[in-house]
Amino acid sequence: MERPLVAVGGVIFSGKRVLLVQRSKPPNKGSWAIPGGKVEFGETLKDALIREMKEELNVNVEPKELLGVIEIIKEGFHYVILDFICEIKSGEIKAGSDALDAKFFSLEEMSKIPISPTTIEMIRRYFEGEKIPLFITEISK
Repeated sequence: MERPLVAVGGVIFSGKRVLLVQRSKPPNKGSWAIPGGKVEFGETLKDALIREMKEELNVNVEPKELLGVIEIIKEGFHYVILDFICEIKSGEIKAGSDALDAKFFSLEEMSKIPISPTTIEMIRRYFEGEKIPLFITEISK
């Protein structure tokens, strides 16, 4: 890869729980993450987010606000991910395309599963009322 790729993530809450998917592909294969994927050329961030949530979760969403910008440089990948809070408008949650499973987790439950610490930090800050979007870089060789 010669340049970073732009991706979007949909953060869906149910009370004090957040929806995560178990990744079926690298990077972070097998771990849990915010659902989402790459923005296609010519596609708006909003359209990419709506498409990815439909493909990955079988739901139609309405993006609300930017929660965080996560930069991941690992396993031969370099992604800049914009995570947006989304509201489900229709559909029933069902893991699809790049996801092995989809479940809601509390912060306490998230500490017991394979998940990026940046995701936990972003969700923790949100639950504590911090409204400024988080910017974190995760690098591993």
